[in-house]
Amino acid sequence: DSNFEQNLASMMASMLSSDLICEPMQQISDNLEKWLKSNTGLSAADQSRYDSQLRLYKQVLSICKSNPDPLPDAARGEVQRHLEELHSLGQLPDEVMNEITPKDAGEGGESFEDFIQKMGLNSSLGAAEQDLLKELTENPEELTKVMKDMGADACNQQ
Repeated sequence: DSNFEQNLASMMASMLSSDLICEPMQQISDNLEKWLKSNTGLSAADQSRYDSQLRLYKQVLSICKSNPDPLPDAARGEVQRHLEELHSLGQLPDEVMNEITPKDAGEGGESFEDFIQKMGLNSSLGAAEQDLLKELTENPEELTKVMKDMGADACNQQ
């Protein structure tokens, strides 16, 4: 229903705030760049894919650093498009993922609530928004559908 979509849009907008995404994006960018420099024997396809990922992470960082928080609609739409393109490029190299993943996450040590708190969302999201986010994390197909719908809506508004 439209109330669900409005709540989700509000939640996603708050998640795309510069404060929340800048640090993880910087960490990914730094680790990916370092990994690329030390892995020179990649296939042309892998080199191109990882170079594209690095370029997109740096573009997201540039947008976040050059705009006020919360991001204006146009900047948020641009970040969303870059994130969708990053998703289409596939996962980061395993070594980079290992560097950026919390050490206890692989053992199930980080709960959803821990994640919400670590990302600073516990103070910026209401209980209903947190419940909605938790529900979406438990249903990745619905999350994917909602993100695509939001991306299409953002593109149509511009």
